[in-house]
Amino acid sequence: MITNNKIPILLIEDNPADARMITMLLKESSVKHELFHTESFYEGVDIAKTQNIALVFLDLSLPDSNGFKTLSNFIEKIPNIPIIVLTGLNNEIVGNQAVKAGAQDFLVKGQFEGKLLGRAIRYAIQRFKTHLKLEETAKSLALSEKRYIEAQEMAQFGNWEMDIVSNSMKWTSEIYRIFGYQTNSLQPSLSDYLSYVHMEDKPRVEDFFEMAAKDGKLHKIEHRIVIEGRTIKHIALQAKVYYEETNDKIILVGAVQDVTERKLTEQLIIEKNLSQKASVFKQEALATMGFHVRTPLSSVINLTYLLENSNLSSQQKENLDDLKTSVEDLSIMVNNLLNFSLLLSENIKLEEEEFTTKDFVYSIEKVVKIKADNENIALTVEIDKNIPEKLIADHNKITQVLYNLINNAIKFTPEDGNILIKVFCRAINKEETQLCFSIKDSGMGMSGSKIKELLEAEKLLEIHSEHNDSKRPIGLAIVSKLIHIMNGELSIESKEQVGSTFEVSIPSQIPKQIQFLGSNKPEVALKILLVEDHFLNQIATKKILTTWSELVTVDIAENGLVGVDKFREHGYDLILMDIQMPVMNGIDASMKIRENSQVPIIALTANSSKQEADRCLAIGINDYISKPFKPTDLYAKIMSLLVSVSQS
Repeated sequence: MITNNKIPILLIEDNPADARMITMLLKESSVKHELFHTESFYEGVDIAKTQNIALVFLDLSLPDSNGFKTLSNFIEKIPNIPIIVLTGLNNEIVGNQAVKAGAQDFLVKGQFEGKLLGRAIRYAIQRFKTHLKLEETAKSLALSEKRYIEAQEMAQFGNWEMDIVSNSMKWTSEIYRIFGYQTNSLQPSLSDYLSYVHMEDKPRVEDFFEMAAKDGKLHKIEHRIVIEGRTIKHIALQAKVYYEETNDKIILVGAVQDVTERKLTEQLIIEKNLSQKASVFKQEALATMGFHVRTPLSSVINLTYLLENSNLSSQQKENLDDLKTSVEDLSIMVNNLLNFSLLLSENIKLEEEEFTTKDFVYSIEKVVKIKADNENIALTVEIDKNIPEKLIADHNKITQVLYNLINNAIKFTPEDGNILIKVFCRAINKEETQLCFSIKDSGMGMSGSKIKELLEAEKLLEIHSEHNDSKRPIGLAIVSKLIHIMNGELSIESKEQVGSTFEVSIPSQIPKQIQFLGSNKPEVALKILLVEDHFLNQIATKKILTTWSELVTVDIAENGLVGVDKFREHGYDLILMDIQMPVMNGIDASMKIRENSQVPIIALTANSSKQEADRCLAIGINDYISKPFKPTDLYAKIMSLLVSVSQS
């Protein structure tokens, strides 16, 4: 390093006469310097390491080192200092070889004077600096090239050029890799490129190269290539014509990028969108199916109720009881089917309603007892006397849970076996309780691993949907999932060859009891407008209302528009409004009526969901009941609403 304008120079020379001569000539050179002198190689190395030396005069013949080894060893140990080699008389060949080996210059002893020495010093220092800059630039370029190559590899992007006369091409390493070759393992041409193009895409790619060679515009295309006859890749290809002035050539320059992953991602997105559309369609189809199944079921239930309250022979009553049980069984199975489909789509929702606890349990008992009797299995139901008369919960889903658990118990209980069902509540507070069911059978029992499998509902549903294995316990999978949706708990105790006990607890609310004025029938004339488009439901619903009380009269409107007109013309004490109707639906009709009246409205809906209920309540409908409904439940809804209106 140059300090105080003096150049620190190290002279490594063992001949005193030569050392004195160099010292004298340095003074004559007009080069401001500070001279360090040593007579041995290793002492010179030590000084070069400890002092900021800017230049070294190095004699190749030293006591501890001799010949070109002296130069190579010094450069190895001290690579960052320029060296001028001192050679003997008329030994220029050695000097030239020294320069080739890494020295900046050489001087023949006795053949130079002060000025030449000064020029040699300045030249050596400047040449060394230039050399260092060139090395740094070369390293930087090499690093940039390496990064560029790495970037191409990461982007799966390569460059190419083609002589449009000979069609010979030059590819970068990444293009070789894309086509499955080692770099520079072949001399590519356009025909080589086209040989990999997918047969269906080849005409387009041939036209692409032809058009790109005709004008100076940038052309782009995406196509497929086939590697080794089996692997398909998607390629983004670009090309543009350039004129090389240096050699007077026209070349086609371009780029190739492997976009297979992007294409696959795009395809997955398309498939996902199609899947989502299919899922929406499936949900809409399920909702439509539910509506079209539940609506006629509602008619059947209402008509069986009317038959039950007519004069029947003992044989007819027995047949009617069997019919009611079959209808209830069908209703449960329909709900099972719809719930299973919805469970797979993750769109099932809670639909909490008030229900009479004992009636609910007895209705299930009637359905499953027939199955138990057919299998010669004794089925007993015990209901705790302290259970609340009514509860608020999703009784449809609880029905599914109980039906599937009891059906499972019957399936795995041998002939002459027994099943005990206990129904009880665990009180939480005055407003909340746990509705509990215990189903104990004397069946074959199961292992601990089997119990664990049954409690993993989502896994069971997934396995079924993929493999369609009819032996999978799908009923229990539905049970476990429904209990989870209702925030309940399921526990299983079992002993092989002894039997199993399934216990379910479901959070429920205890409704506030409304005291009816007088009886549970209207005490004054009640004029009802039934807005319903289904013919059988019109007949059945009107009949169950008029047979309920002589004070009840019912008018019918076949759609919402007719219903609005009839209400405006005649006025009514209460409206029963079906939701899904042609011309004008129940929601729009209710909104029209609410513009001028607060008449009580009860919605009749086949789409029994919380969203449907919230939508009804949000636009001013007072209450709703889901199809199919029991006449007694409709009576209770009407009386509760009339009492509530009279007290407000």
